Amino acid sequence: MNNKLITTNGVWYKIKNFFRNIFFKEKSYNKNETKIINNEQINSNFVRENNLKERFEIENRKQNLANKLLYGEIGTSELNENEVDEMIEYFTKDIQNIDNELLRIKQHILAMRQELEQL
Repeated sequence: MNNKLITTNGVWYKIKNFFRNIFFKEKSYNKNETKIINNEQINSNFVRENNLKERFEIENRKQNLANKLLYGEIGTSELNENEVDEMIEYFTKDIQNIDNELLRIKQHILAMRQELEQL
């Protein structure tokens, strides 16, 4: 690549620029349209942040309630039906995660045993 300055007051530059603008013209939007698009993007980002915040709050509440149940601070009779359903779902997922982790550890131990037997 040559290190030349491009003159912008020449005839050829103006002709090239004219045709470039005709054939490679970008979409132009009204300012109102871009404002609406930007407002929609901001609103969708705000909704996403609120959803994440709500999800974290719900998960935190479930975890606190589960810990209280595990440590005996509250009994199951003190929970309403909705909380009982949430805790059943929470502990079911927790048990599945523990099972998956134990299975992964078991496979790792078996792989290590096979390596030792090959030596």
